[in-house]
Amino acid sequence: MPYRFKLDEPFQRSLHRIAREQLDRALSELAEREVNPTGVHESRKALKRLRALLRLVQPTIGDKVFAKRNAALRRAAGVLSVRRDEAVLLETIEKLERHTGAPEIFEPLRSALHYEDLDLARPLEPATAEKARSLLVKEAKHFAHMRLKGKGFASVQPGLETSYRAGRRALKDAYKKPTSEKFHDLRKAVQWHWRQMSLLSRAWPEAFEVRISAARELSQLLGDDHDLAMLEMSARKTQTLSAEQLATLIQLIEARQSELRQAVEFRAARLFAEAPSAFAKRIAQYWHYGRHVRALTKPDISKANVDTAVPEQPLITVETEQPAPRQGLKIAAKTPGNAPSQRRA
Repeated sequence: MPYRFKLDEPFQRSLHRIAREQLDRALSELAEREVNPTGVHESRKALKRLRALLRLVQPTIGDKVFAKRNAALRRAAGVLSVRRDEAVLLETIEKLERHTGAPEIFEPLRSALHYEDLDLARPLEPATAEKARSLLVKEAKHFAHMRLKGKGFASVQPGLETSYRAGRRALKDAYKKPTSEKFHDLRKAVQWHWRQMSLLSRAWPEAFEVRISAARELSQLLGDDHDLAMLEMSARKTQTLSAEQLATLIQLIEARQSELRQAVEFRAARLFAEAPSAFAKRIAQYWHYGRHVRALTKPDISKANVDTAVPEQPLITVETEQPAPRQGLKIAAKTPGNAPSQRRA
């Protein structure tokens, strides 16, 4: 099922369904005999979606519950992050080489980081996969018992406003004090917004797609900025680069970050232009009227010609509550493929 709330499904049921789907997805990828980089990437994407969902319902599940579940998901993602970090550094070097047109400048850094010895296509270590699976199985039980306060859109409106306000604050802070940490905070806020817009997009799919696409593009620009910051940190830790080589690399990295941050500023300002309370109220209205539009546009099969009518199907499929996912899940075999970008989610 898509990562979406349904207009005719209670938010409590949607929360359980979406959490179950994302945990199932992550667990199924990690249950393969050999978990290749693609599987790790897909698992991490599912965890990011879960954390965005958690932030959306934070005020209605309570800060204590949110903190525990968010920390547990962060730990699971951290278990899978080592391979990702290696791949992202290599990918970042390659991007910077193409951008500068001077790959020879980066050869000393490649040698210093021993990238010629890395096999980024190797499967995840079984013990690491098992540790991540164990953490996620435990989380499935907690999510299955999670309860929302409030009814209807009021279950998510406070969290939507809080997350959006965090984005505006992160944008202001990033350009007031432009550090890598501040821009990373902005990136996280943009990713929350992107995924929360996806969750609510059935209210008005065409209108939401504009925000989703804009936030996704912005996240990619900010992701490149963060990757460059990680590359600079790695370069500074090396012991074999000369002072001149390090200075040249840092100059190139900072120049590219400056370009990216110029590209980000007005895109982010446009995305977060509206006041938080006004934005949350507008989305609430979209949801309210979207439900009416949905009701008006449902096909009336009862009035169709008997000879041409299709067999009646439920207009809205509502899943019954299912047990929390376990390690014994029945999983279709997957064919290993080339690893995607280890950051894009």
